[in-house]
Amino acid sequence: MNPLTNDLTAGIILAAGSASRMGQPKLLLPWKGEALIHHAARTALSCLKTVVVVTGAQADDIQQALAGLSVQIVHNLAWMDGQSTSVQVGIRALPANISSAIFLLGDQPYVSTALIQSMVTAYAQTRPAILAPYIGGKRSNPVLFDRSMFETLCQLQGDAGARTIFAQYPPTPFDWPDERLLFDVDTPEDYQRLLRDE
Repeated sequence: MNPLTNDLTAGIILAAGSASRMGQPKLLLPWKGEALIHHAARTALSCLKTVVVVTGAQADDIQQALAGLSVQIVHNLAWMDGQSTSVQVGIRALPANISSAIFLLGDQPYVSTALIQSMVTAYAQTRPAILAPYIGGKRSNPVLFDRSMFETLCQLQGDAGARTIFAQYPPTPFDWPDERLLFDVDTPEDYQRLLRDE
């Protein structure tokens, strides 16, 4: 086990969407020799002991793409009801000893081991309720939530996800210098841009 692996912060990768803007299962698209979802899970596992992947659309293909990785795969039967349902499924799958969870998106290829580890370290020092990376004043993902926020997250509804609670519970900013963190793969044009940057 990597000595930097954190036992008390879990990763939850939201991988249930249908990728309607892409027109095909974007998390299965290859990048640097592996599917985007495999890259996201492998990165999370490099510094988090517990990683949960929430599937919905293309569940079988996502599971196959994750073969060989020590992730816990949970299927969200209600994935069509919005991202909030995947957040809830992910939280309910966590072990009882987990003190915080960092929510990751499979379509953010520039989320790095260094970012995750740095956020976990910052959380351990100050224990904020919510910790989010900011690049030049702009909030990005992934977002880390203390266990005290889990019940609030489980009250979410619809497709807006956790950002709907940020007005009431403003995230503690975590400054990050890499502007590529703001990039995600939503459209075919995004994917072509990603391939050009390989």
